[in-house]
Amino acid sequence: MEDQSHDPVVHISYECVLQERVRESDSYVYEIACGITYPATTGHLSLRVMSMHSYRRTPIREIPFTRHETGATTYVELLEGEQLEVRIVTCDGTYHKVFYYTHGKELLEQYARRIISTIQQIQRE
Repeated sequence: MEDQSHDPVVHISYECVLQERVRESDSYVYEIACGITYPATTGHLSLRVMSMHSYRRTPIREIPFTRHETGATTYVELLEGEQLEVRIVTCDGTYHKVFYYTHGKELLEQYARRIISTIQQIQRE
Protein backbone atom coordinates (compact mmCIF):
# COMPACT_ATOMS: atom_id res chain seq x y z
CA MET A 1 0.00 0.00 0.00
CA GLU A 2 1.27 3.48 -0.88
CA ASP A 3 2.13 6.01 1.80
CA GLN A 4 -0.60 8.64 1.47
CA SER A 5 0.77 10.94 4.18
CA HIS A 6 2.57 13.10 1.61
CA ASP A 7 -0.09 13.00 -1.11
CA PRO A 8 -1.77 16.30 -1.99
CA VAL A 9 -5.30 16.91 -0.74
CA VAL A 10 -8.02 18.47 -2.90
CA HIS A 11 -11.13 19.68 -1.08
CA ILE A 12 -14.07 20.81 -3.17
CA SER A 13 -17.22 22.55 -1.98
CA TYR A 14 -19.81 23.16 -4.66
CA GLU A 15 -23.33 24.32 -5.31
CA CYS A 16 -25.44 23.20 -8.23
CA VAL A 17 -27.58 26.01 -9.65
CA LEU A 18 -30.42 25.57 -12.14
CA GLN A 19 -29.50 27.76 -15.09
CA GLU A 20 -32.51 27.47 -17.38
CA ARG A 21 -34.79 24.94 -18.98
CA VAL A 22 -33.52 23.81 -22.36
CA ARG A 23 -35.54 21.43 -24.56
CA GLU A 24 -37.44 19.58 -21.85
CA SER A 25 -34.39 19.17 -19.62
CA ASP A 26 -32.70 21.18 -16.92
CA SER A 27 -29.33 22.78 -17.42
CA TYR A 28 -27.08 23.24 -14.39
CA VAL A 29 -24.09 25.37 -13.47
CA TYR A 30 -21.74 24.00 -10.82
CA GLU A 31 -20.16 26.74 -8.71
CA ILE A 32 -17.00 25.21 -7.24
CA ALA A 33 -14.67 26.42 -4.50
CA CYS A 34 -11.50 24.35 -4.59
CA GLY A 35 -8.76 24.22 -1.96
CA ILE A 36 -5.59 22.27 -2.70
CA THR A 37 -3.04 21.38 -0.04
CA TYR A 38 0.41 20.49 -1.37
CA PRO A 39 3.97 21.81 -0.96
CA ALA A 40 3.38 24.93 -3.05
CA THR A 41 7.05 25.93 -3.09
CA THR A 42 8.14 22.58 -4.52
CA GLY A 43 5.58 21.80 -7.17
CA HIS A 44 3.78 22.76 -10.36
CA LEU A 45 -0.02 23.05 -10.30
CA SER A 46 -2.38 23.03 -13.27
CA LEU A 47 -6.19 23.29 -13.21
CA ARG A 48 -8.15 22.87 -16.42
CA VAL A 49 -11.76 22.52 -17.56
CA MET A 50 -12.56 20.46 -20.63
CA SER A 51 -15.51 18.77 -22.28
CA MET A 52 -16.24 15.18 -21.27
CA HIS A 53 -17.56 14.36 -24.74
CA SER A 54 -15.12 14.03 -27.61
CA TYR A 55 -17.70 15.23 -30.13
CA ARG A 56 -17.98 18.56 -28.28
CA ARG A 57 -14.44 19.73 -28.84
CA THR A 58 -14.57 22.92 -26.85
CA PRO A 59 -11.28 24.61 -26.07
CA ILE A 60 -9.60 23.60 -22.81
CA ARG A 61 -9.77 26.42 -20.26
CA GLU A 62 -6.87 26.96 -17.88
CA ILE A 63 -8.16 27.99 -14.45
CA PRO A 64 -6.28 30.70 -12.53
CA PHE A 65 -5.61 30.06 -8.84
CA THR A 66 -4.16 31.82 -5.83
CA ARG A 67 -1.05 30.30 -4.23
CA HIS A 68 -0.43 30.39 -0.50
CA GLU A 69 2.03 28.72 1.90
CA THR A 70 0.33 25.34 1.98
CA GLY A 71 -1.12 25.15 -1.53
CA ALA A 72 -3.67 27.00 -3.62
CA THR A 73 -7.33 28.00 -3.85
CA THR A 74 -9.61 28.81 -6.75
CA TYR A 75 -13.22 29.28 -7.85
CA VAL A 76 -14.52 27.79 -11.08
CA GLU A 77 -17.85 27.32 -12.81
CA LEU A 78 -18.55 24.09 -14.67
CA LEU A 79 -21.40 23.41 -17.05
CA GLU A 80 -23.03 20.05 -17.55
CA GLY A 81 -20.83 17.79 -19.64
CA GLU A 82 -17.59 19.40 -18.47
CA GLN A 83 -14.87 18.01 -16.25
CA LEU A 84 -12.31 19.59 -13.94
CA GLU A 85 -8.74 18.32 -14.00
CA VAL A 86 -6.19 19.02 -11.23
CA ARG A 87 -2.54 18.10 -11.88
CA ILE A 88 0.42 18.50 -9.56
CA VAL A 89 4.02 17.65 -10.36
CA THR A 90 6.48 17.92 -7.48
CA CYS A 91 10.17 18.75 -7.87
CA ASP A 92 11.12 15.11 -7.36
CA GLY A 93 8.99 14.24 -10.40
CA THR A 94 6.04 12.69 -8.57
CA TYR A 95 2.91 13.09 -10.66
CA HIS A 96 -0.54 13.55 -9.09
CA LYS A 97 -3.86 14.11 -10.84
CA VAL A 98 -7.59 13.92 -10.29
CA PHE A 99 -10.59 14.36 -12.61
CA TYR A 100 -14.08 15.43 -11.55
CA TYR A 101 -17.17 15.35 -13.74
CA THR A 102 -20.73 16.63 -13.59
CA HIS A 103 -23.73 14.31 -13.55
CA GLY A 104 -27.27 15.41 -12.80
CA LYS A 105 -26.97 17.72 -9.82
CA GLU A 106 -23.73 16.18 -8.60
CA LEU A 107 -20.01 16.68 -9.02
CA LEU A 108 -18.24 13.31 -8.83
CA GLU A 109 -14.67 12.11 -8.74
CA GLN A 110 -13.86 10.21 -11.93
CA TYR A 111 -10.23 9.27 -11.39
CA ALA A 112 -7.55 10.05 -8.82
CA ARG A 113 -3.84 9.26 -8.88
CA ARG A 114 -1.91 9.91 -5.67
CA ILE A 115 -4.37 12.59 -4.52
CA ILE A 116 -6.70 12.50 -1.53
CA SER A 117 -9.99 14.08 -2.54
CA THR A 118 -13.11 15.25 -0.71
CA ILE A 119 -16.28 16.67 -2.24
CA GLN A 120 -18.99 18.50 -0.31
CA GLN A 121 -22.23 19.74 -1.87
CA ILE A 122 -23.57 22.97 -0.40
CA GLN A 123 -27.33 22.76 0.06
CA ARG A 124 -29.46 25.84 -0.47
CA GLU A 125 -31.72 26.67 2.43
